[in-house]
Amino acid sequence: MGNKRIGLTLSGGGARAFAHVGVLKVLEEQKIEISCISGTSMGAIIGAFWANGYKAEEILQILKKVKIRSFLQWNWSKGLLSNQKVYRFLSQYFPENSFKKLQIPLYVSCTDIKEVKTICFSDGKLIEPLVGSISVPGLMMPFSFKNHQLTDGGMLENLPSGILKNKCDYLIGVHSNPANKKMIRTLRQSIEKAFLITIANNTQNSKEICNLLIEPSKLSNYRFSDFKKATQLYEEGYHYSKKLLNNFEI
Repeated sequence: MGNKRIGLTLSGGGARAFAHVGVLKVLEEQKIEISCISGTSMGAIIGAFWANGYKAEEILQILKKVKIRSFLQWNWSKGLLSNQKVYRFLSQYFPENSFKKLQIPLYVSCTDIKEVKTICFSDGKLIEPLVGSISVPGLMMPFSFKNHQLTDGGMLENLPSGILKNKCDYLIGVHSNPANKKMIRTLRQSIEKAFLITIANNTQNSKEICNLLIEPSKLSNYRFSDFKKATQLYEEGYHYSKKLLNNFEI
């Protein structure tokens, strides 16, 4: 691959983003060196772990142990999940809380809900943007940082490829929210479908920027909340990307 710089952009997707970890495992096996990473929501979290030197299997084991109920709070006016509890969890794995300490440059995409625009962070404090990027409206309050009110980056840009466009020679995009045409039978399915429509509208241009798009179609069989199926989701990402990245050359 010579001196070509390869970038990697990771989408949000709730539990479906565990498929990203399977893709990372294939990149490790194929010895594909990544020069920069961007991510939003769960993609930002997974990207941060990998940029910090954690191997794919380590990331899988760390995140599998997480219990969503451990982030619950009883002040419903502040959201079902606590930003501060998420912050404390991440602090265990990023004690220096600095983008500069990462082994691979990382770009974290958030939505500033006050200004209604995408904000990207790549230097200074690390954990604050990560918490902001996964603060899903309705579940968590916006996270205040540097005069921004940060919420889930996937609201406006679920695949933050644009930030890497001029920072690499070849861009691999991993999107964990393939479209599906299943009949809507429950309120939960209706809410998830509405979210997918929003994502579809804000990712089309982002997908076109990528030189290679990895979007496992079977992920449509899983819910955003299927955290108990982390291993299956990991395997979906692994097997799908292995076919695409086998003997990878650019």
